Amino acid sequence: MKPRTKHIIPVLLAAAVLLLTTGGPVRAQSPGQDPIFAEVDRTSLSTDETLTLTVTVSGGMLSTPRPALPDLQGFQILSSQSSSQISIVNGDISSRVVYVYRLQPYETGDLVIQPIAVTVDGQTYSTPPIGVQVVQGTGAPAPAPGSLPPGQAAQPAPELQGQDLYVEAEVDNPAPYVGELVVYTVRLYQAANAFGQIGYESPPFTGFWSEQDTSQYNYLAEAAGRIYDVTEVQTLLFPSVVGPVTIEPAGLVIPGSFFQPGQRLYTQPVALDVQPLPPGAPAAFEGAVGQFSLAGTLDAVQGAVNEPLTWRVTLSGRGNLSVAPDPMWPEMPGWRDFESKASIHTEAKDGQVSGSRVYERLLVPSSAGEFTLPAVEYIYFDPADGQYHTIRTEPLTVSIAPGSGSTAGTMPPTADPPESAEQAAADIHHLKPVPAGLARATPPLTKSALYWAAWAVPLVGAAGYWTWHRRQRFWERNAGLARNSQARRKAKKALAQVRRQDRDAYEAAGQVLRTFLGDKLDQPVLGLTHQALAALLTERGLEADLVERVDVLLVSSEMGRFAPGASDAGHAHSLLQEVGMLIDALERDL
Repeated sequence: MKPRTKHIIPVLLAAAVLLLTTGGPVRAQSPGQDPIFAEVDRTSLSTDETLTLTVTVSGGMLSTPRPALPDLQGFQILSSQSSSQISIVNGDISSRVVYVYRLQPYETGDLVIQPIAVTVDGQTYSTPPIGVQVVQGTGAPAPAPGSLPPGQAAQPAPELQGQDLYVEAEVDNPAPYVGELVVYTVRLYQAANAFGQIGYESPPFTGFWSEQDTSQYNYLAEAAGRIYDVTEVQTLLFPSVVGPVTIEPAGLVIPGSFFQPGQRLYTQPVALDVQPLPPGAPAAFEGAVGQFSLAGTLDAVQGAVNEPLTWRVTLSGRGNLSVAPDPMWPEMPGWRDFESKASIHTEAKDGQVSGSRVYERLLVPSSAGEFTLPAVEYIYFDPADGQYHTIRTEPLTVSIAPGSGSTAGTMPPTADPPESAEQAAADIHHLKPVPAGLARATPPLTKSALYWAAWAVPLVGAAGYWTWHRRQRFWERNAGLARNSQARRKAKKALAQVRRQDRDAYEAAGQVLRTFLGDKLDQPVLGLTHQALAALLTERGLEADLVERVDVLLVSSEMGRFAPGASDAGHAHSLLQEVGMLIDALERDL
């Protein structure tokens, strides 16, 4: 740094602090010019289109206040962005911030965007109301507020037109039969990578039996002139009710970074018209829908009276095997049968649910001879051809021999006479003498401390999981407290990231400090003037010297960004160090 520059920077900082704290800002706009202006890109559109609302705030101040949006009745905010410009010419400060909002109409008729207000130096300015005419589009309307859980504002994705993030949902068959497989697909298009793990909020799927496909598909796609990284998640559904059914919007939580806020996107709701199964079903039909096959086997083709055999019948194919009805078992005269619980093996993969359901029946023959086990029947409806089908196992032949055993009668005359009990006992020679008392050679397992410690392991694990789950629920219900507790760690991480990436240290210093204060105070401070921020910090009980340090640091950040010749690498590095020390001091008092 040159010696002359060393003396210029403190003078500029002192002048800026004096300007902000005593005399107020110097206005660069012409007399009578309102500091806020709003316009839309069109005044008539359909519910399929989006509206761009542009709000411009200008004035002679370093920190421009953020406009207060009214209740946008009939519209939902899809996205927002802002850009700012500040210039200092001959000591005169002028600033201009442009806010751009993309709005999606969900009502039709003559809608009105109410006046948008901004407060400058205690005086409130507002824009005139803007009238917009909305007609019904040809596609599905956007979900109205209230169709989602309380506190969540739906942001249905507009048509893909080159935006950074886009989410959509669809089904492969909007008019399925009841019980027929429907593939529900959610796709996320990302032109820029998210900062962290994206959270998926599945719809409730009311009126469906759902099978989650654990496979996640990732691929690249070109759309609207951009290359997108597409993430696709499928849910396999089986409708259980007949008539119109709506799948509520799926949600995606896009995490943000310290310098970019996160956002929440919602898909459009998906409407289906579930058809009843056609008439003409066989009398024994019990509701199976899919494509199935049936096979039967015996564990042996020969047996004996009163010796059990295992009859195994396997139902396999594609469909909802978890709720599929059981086969119709035939009558079995001359046999005793005992059935066991069926075992189910299914797999959801590549948009299909397939697998098998195995039944085992224990058969005990009561007489000898040649027998044929009759066929087992199964009736299902195939949605592919719209027909009912009856399938059967092959009959099985088994040969049963007489059972082994002895009948009561007299002894043969050549048999030796029975020995007396005393003689039989005398012939027994013991291997070793019988002890007078019986005792265990080793202590029982229940006397071992390791045994009881092993019982404690699942209890400790369950308690740990319960504690962790309860803590997660607590942080979810207390998002402000979570931001407060993590504010310092996030700020330190952001400062380290600035140093690694060689970012604009002056801009980052002010941004990190303001974001830290917003997290600690649980309210945004980016749109506050220096005076308003100082008043807020004083109201929260912060000491005057810390309030002054915050103000001076923010002024240094802004002067380093916009004052000609004030930017210096050494000074920027010391400014980042000062931010770190100030954050440590604020952490103790806020």
